[in-house]
Parts: sequence; C-alpha cells; structure tokens
Amino acid sequence: MKICLDPGHGGYDSGAVGNGLQEKDITLEVCLDLKPMLEYNGITVVMTRAGDYAPGHLEGDLNGELQARVNIAEQNNVDLFVSVHINTGGGTGEEVLISGSGGSAETAANKVLPYLVQVGGWTNRGVKTQNVFVLRETSMPAILTESGFIDSAADSAKLKDPKSRQALAVAHAKGICDYFGIPHREGGNDVLEVAVLLFSKEDFWSGTDVAVKNGNCAIFVRSADHSVPKDTMSAKQLIVIGGPTTSHPNEVLLSGKTKYDTATAVGKYLG
Repeated sequence: MKICLDPGHGGYDSGAVGNGLQEKDITLEVCLDLKPMLEYNGITVVMTRAGDYAPGHLEGDLNGELQARVNIAEQNNVDLFVSVHINTGGGTGEEVLISGSGGSAETAANKVLPYLVQVGGWTNRGVKTQNVFVLRETSMPAILTESGFIDSAADSAKLKDPKSRQALAVAHAKGICDYFGIPHREGGNDVLEVAVLLFSKEDFWSGTDVAVKNGNCAIFVRSADHSVPKDTMSAKQLIVIGGPTTSHPNEVLLSGKTKYDTATAVGKYLG
C-alpha cells in the first residue's frame, strides 16, 4: 500500500487566509503529523512537499506546481492520492471532493469523511464532485479533503487548536486505513526522525537539498523573533542551517560567520 499526501498550497501560495491563519501552514502540519501515523500502520507515504515551498520548486507557476504534484504521485505509482486543504467562502464544516462518482475515489471519500466529521463535531457537508486539477489528472483514486472554513470564527477557533489539528491527522489516518481494509493502530506520531531548521527563508534552497538527502524530511523556518518551532526540538536529529545552535542533543550545525561559510558547510555535508 502506497499513498501520496499532498499538503495544499505552499511557498508563494498561502491558500486561504483568515482569522490569523494561513491554509498552507495548517495543511502542512496535518500532513507531517499524518505521515508517521500511516507508516506505523504499514502504509508507504510520499509527500508532494515537506516544507513551505511549491512542489517542483516552481514558485509562481501555478499550473507547473499542480502538475508537479500529479507527477510525484504518478512517478511513485501510489495507490491513493490525498490532497489536504482548508476551505473558505463563508461556510462551515467538513467535505471531501472527488472528480467523478462511482469509483474507488468515491469509496475512499466516504471512508474518510465520517472520521473527519466525528473528531471535532464538524458539520458534514458531504462528498462532492468538482473538476479539480489534481483529482482530474491523477490516474489513481484521488480525494481532496476540506477541513473547516478558515474565514469562519467557529471553524478557525478549532483550527487554531493544536489538539484539533492533531485530531484531524488521526481522522485522516483512520479513514485511509479503513479504505485499505486494515485496522488502524494508534502510534507513530511521537517524533520526527530528522528535521531541517532554517535560520531564514534565504536558506531555503540549501535546506531543500539537505532534506532530500534525508528522505525528504520536514523543513522548518525560524519565526520572525527567531524562536525555534517545538516540533524541531523533539526530532531525533536536527540539522540547523544558518545557525545559531539550538542546543538540540543530536544537532548537525551547518553555518558560519557569512552566507558563503554556510554554503560551504552545506556543500561539504552534501558531499
């Protein structure tokens, strides 16, 4: 069993915004939490992005990066494509999109949706058919989940809660396991094996190469106040690009006094 997780938007494309939230951040967090849960249940996972960037590194090229998402799924010959999104437009609740009715995608959608609705007492908006690029162009069954409305005060309050976002990841995992006909086992969501931490977005391209070397691991960027995201400190290994040190117990520090020094350190690490 192999699945492609597609965190909606990313990089130049924030997706929907509202109530202090950006869609691209929530979808990435849910998928990064979901990936080890699925792997714990014996499902191989590939991701279209593992950080705040456009798939294929095609910043500003919407059609190109949408095709890149499809290409990743096709090249890895996955059994199911799941694109994770947050809705907008004045509504409320959960829905799952498919490109056409009557196939395996509809079966998958009807497996996943009840779990999403249940975890947060969300309104059930049903399974809907829409002509969405990543659903239309993939050859395998493909679904797109819409978890809450970012412009709804009630929905955004849930989306701001880390426990609620974690619950959405668990709900996706349960539904996907149900689709594949395997019992869902709790676990696999404790820590990341490897994480890359960037001092700033200027280090993005170096960070991507380092992440690829480590199995497309998660990439984080320090916030404007240079605080360290909590998930990075719980990773088994943390690779810091641009410094300074985080005092992580298993840290690889790739930085120097200048950008040139940092680039040199990254180059030596990549070999």
